[in-house]
Amino acid sequence: MSPDPWRHPRPALATHYLDLLADAPRRPLAVFGPRQIGKTYFLTHDLTEAAAQRGLRPLYVDLWSQSDPLGAINTALAALLRGLAAEPSRTAVTKVGALGVSVGIAPLQPLPPNADPAAWLASQFAELRRLDPNRPVLLMLDEAQTLGRTATGDAAMKAVRALFNVHPNGLLLLLTGSSRSQLLALVGDHSKTAFKLAAHMDFPLLGMEFVAFVAQRYQAASGRQVALPDLDWAFSQLLQRPGEMIDFVRYWITDAPGQTVTEALQRFKRVNSPDLVFEDLYAKCSAMQRAVLHELVGEAPQLFAKATRERIAAALGLHEPVAPASVANAIQQLETSGVLGKVQRGRYAFEDEGFRAWLKSAAG
Repeated sequence: MSPDPWRHPRPALATHYLDLLADAPRRPLAVFGPRQIGKTYFLTHDLTEAAAQRGLRPLYVDLWSQSDPLGAINTALAALLRGLAAEPSRTAVTKVGALGVSVGIAPLQPLPPNADPAAWLASQFAELRRLDPNRPVLLMLDEAQTLGRTATGDAAMKAVRALFNVHPNGLLLLLTGSSRSQLLALVGDHSKTAFKLAAHMDFPLLGMEFVAFVAQRYQAASGRQVALPDLDWAFSQLLQRPGEMIDFVRYWITDAPGQTVTEALQRFKRVNSPDLVFEDLYAKCSAMQRAVLHELVGEAPQLFAKATRERIAAALGLHEPVAPASVANAIQQLETSGVLGKVQRGRYAFEDEGFRAWLKSAAG
């Protein structure tokens, strides 16, 4: 397969994460970042390739919208075992003909599923370590904050934690999440199965290096020049989402040639509606909820302070400050719907940083 000409690899970042894990192999690494900023692509390409080059066995699991997270981990591990067992060097001899002229071979049989998912995970991982004892596993759990929402998620965490205890030198763990508050709650809640983190950090947004790369691709495909500041502005309007940026530039080349960046971006947004998810989410909020969200777009305010409640009242066309109970009800509703998460007592943050960035851009 020919390489993707639009791929912008980040080998230095992959090396950095692997170095952190190697320095503290008994502690997982947690990485936060809004959805659609390139985390998943980075995990399944850059980090997977770098891990393999270091002699690790990468295993990626997407936990977004998974009702059975332990089942998802088991399924991914079973697929890895099937691929490993099918390698020619691991086939089993089933028969040998006279004088060894004919040899029958068959791949190693996969482990049958166990009625106990945790036991099946333990058995599969033990089999993987038996077949490949010299390659520790890098387990990448994408959108891991979902494990903290249900009993099935807690069961998955317990099963993964058990692997750490049984195979102390055989497992490295990287957790990613689009919700900082939920992921930190997951790893820091001592009432549940928890991990001590090696580190937790923000996933770095792509910047001018990526913009320059896209500009080169645009020039190569269209034969036209584009000013980097103009393209950087378009990237900011797309909330630093690399997939959307590439889609936009491709659209510009094929469907809007000769137009300015501004004209092409406006047309692209009309046709593709890249912000439709955020628009729908905002439309479902009540007027009070919207006013609270706009207060949270900037630096985290004291939501129950009189000055804040006066601004909320003004936004609603009221003359008196809204009651603290009204603010509390709006916050509780936004928490229940997954829009906000509690950072600490009296302080709240957006669960999806992309939604906050969209609100800020729309308000500007």
